[in-house]
Amino acid sequence: MPIRFGTDGWRGVIADDFTFDNVRAAAQAVADLVHEEGRSVAPIPVGYDVRFLSRRFAEAVAAVLEGNGLPTSLPEGPTTTPMVSCQVVAAGAPLGVVLTASHNPPQYNGFKVKAAFGGSAPPEMTARLEALIGRRAPRTGRPPERRHPYMPAYVPRLGAVADLEAIRRSRLRVVVDSMHGAGDGILEGLLRGGRVRVITLRGEADVLFGGSSPEPHPGNLGPLRAAVVRHRAHLGVATDGDADRIGVCDERGRVVSPFQVFALVALHLLEGKKWRGAIARTFANTLLAERIAGRSGLPFHDLPIGFKHIARLMLEQDVLIGGEESGGIGVKRYLPERDGILIALLLMEMLASGSKRLSRRIAAIEDEYGRYTYRRVDIPMPPGKNRNAVAAIRSAPPARLAGIGVRGIDALDGVKLLLGDEGWILFRPSGTEPLLRVYCEARGDGTGDRLIRGGLAWLRAHAR
Repeated sequence: MPIRFGTDGWRGVIADDFTFDNVRAAAQAVADLVHEEGRSVAPIPVGYDVRFLSRRFAEAVAAVLEGNGLPTSLPEGPTTTPMVSCQVVAAGAPLGVVLTASHNPPQYNGFKVKAAFGGSAPPEMTARLEALIGRRAPRTGRPPERRHPYMPAYVPRLGAVADLEAIRRSRLRVVVDSMHGAGDGILEGLLRGGRVRVITLRGEADVLFGGSSPEPHPGNLGPLRAAVVRHRAHLGVATDGDADRIGVCDERGRVVSPFQVFALVALHLLEGKKWRGAIARTFANTLLAERIAGRSGLPFHDLPIGFKHIARLMLEQDVLIGGEESGGIGVKRYLPERDGILIALLLMEMLASGSKRLSRRIAAIEDEYGRYTYRRVDIPMPPGKNRNAVAAIRSAPPARLAGIGVRGIDALDGVKLLLGDEGWILFRPSGTEPLLRVYCEARGDGTGDRLIRGGLAWLRAHAR
């Protein structure tokens, strides 16, 4: 299969399309791109997560770059993606590479490229990489023997946004589920020595991630929810395989949706820290983003799915917060990059500065902006068929779904059926896996499930 960079990087099944030959071909394209741009080259960071063969894939990438006369920097061990982003900026490197498939199932690995500004490579950069792949055979040298610590470039970036000392002084109890991924021990290490207590779950590295995908989806958060109740914790957080996304549960062990997390962080920045700036969301994110921006008199932006679009906007404008439906959130005074560890720290900072009951803060948001529930269903579907399904809805959308009138459609990315104040439902082919993703935000309980069932029934009857 051709190497294609999707929503965030190239991903494939290990030993199927994600092979050493293909990884070296992608690395050669990176080397050719750097040479084309003709920039003086600081060592290029090449990080990796805990997946099967990730370290060896990273060494293969470094060997190709070194073989092309480009110095590289390999970390001391597995890294989160945001750590690599911070290392790129700190080193003044032209770009960075991370070997990770993020939240994908264990059989996947991936190749992410980080631009010089520390965020996801923009579409024009990945398009150039795709065009360069295969033009030249990989020129392989030797990876560097010395390994470098990436934490010294990372921790100051976190401390520029979140008050680490205030969090350490708090008496919060926080459960952190690392989901066997690269985020293990980071929060515990950052906050050690204070009054805050951090309990880590699933911290040991596991290439199989305990038998499930390292995605902080509600269905994967059972251990976190139970531990929060058992330890009487104020907060539970989970980070995905490369720790750039977050899942959350409140003090009762109830899952907090990514939409609610976005609203909590946005309001903390606005009301708690008194920061200002535009609010941006990707297409599958919450109605609350637009409502918070409107009531606060702030610019609002609706963008295609993929944090790279938020990153670009953050480079061009003063953006307070930007987020995806999947729990990837970035904020100002950091990098144009999402970071699950940073968002966890901001939630702790919020709880340390006032009411420690997260459930009460969520109730206040619902009272002010409306109560909506979020659902997402992933339907296994080959790439061609999932695109045809979306095209069928776009060309002849239903007039009603689950008894609710469809007010309009928006085809910015996939196709979204607009249901007025009742919410919306979005159908979109995945950019990283052979799936059709169905997202829904709806008023009240149960409505979202009915809308998704109705949407899937419509697809079975009309899509080919």
